[in-house]
Amino acid sequence: MQQGKDEKSQNAQGPKGGQGAKSDLGAQDTGETKARTRRRNKANPDPIIAYNSRVKLGVLATPCVVASIATLYGAANGIDLIGGGTVMHYAAAFIGGLTAFVLLQMAFESKPVLLIDDEGIRCRRPDVGLIPWSAVVGIGTSKATLLRKVLMVAVDETELQEQAARHMKRRVGLFAAFSPQVAKFEGKMMGYPSINVPISYFNMSAAEFEKQLADKIKFHGKK
Repeated sequence: MQQGKDEKSQNAQGPKGGQGAKSDLGAQDTGETKARTRRRNKANPDPIIAYNSRVKLGVLATPCVVASIATLYGAANGIDLIGGGTVMHYAAAFIGGLTAFVLLQMAFESKPVLLIDDEGIRCRRPDVGLIPWSAVVGIGTSKATLLRKVLMVAVDETELQEQAARHMKRRVGLFAAFSPQVAKFEGKMMGYPSINVPISYFNMSAAEFEKQLADKIKFHGKK
């Protein structure tokens, strides 16, 4: 009887193959699961809520307002400030005023621009709605065109919801063409397209956002 028990024990603990191998794999899976659980417990599960900064956008809008007023004054009084005559001055005043209006409108929005929680990533600029975690292939941040910092989210388009899928269909792809960093990121993501969100205008610093993002990525196991 003792010998039979020993043989059964040996079969269960086989060094390779058979039932022993399955036991080893099961133990390994259990260890990895526990490791992921420990990482999740250490990570911060709280949502990331980002609003536009009124100060930053106000600073950007100020020269647009000044330029618009100056060129409008020049056009009304026949003063050639930028060349091109009266029409050019009115056009410059219109463009400057429109740009200032858009920036100030962004500055005084009451809703968050970006929300990252357990459901996924909700973004309003660009207006893609919810990107569920199942659609997220990879996440990164980098400096992009005009020294802006952007959040890059590589996505599997087959997992996107309707609003985000429509955005991807309208997406021209010029952002990657003019930004080597974004193009490099998409290359690392095996060609998956990315949604790019400017983070330079948030009401928190880029460093603080990246720190919170790292915790959130650790919590959800995304790379």
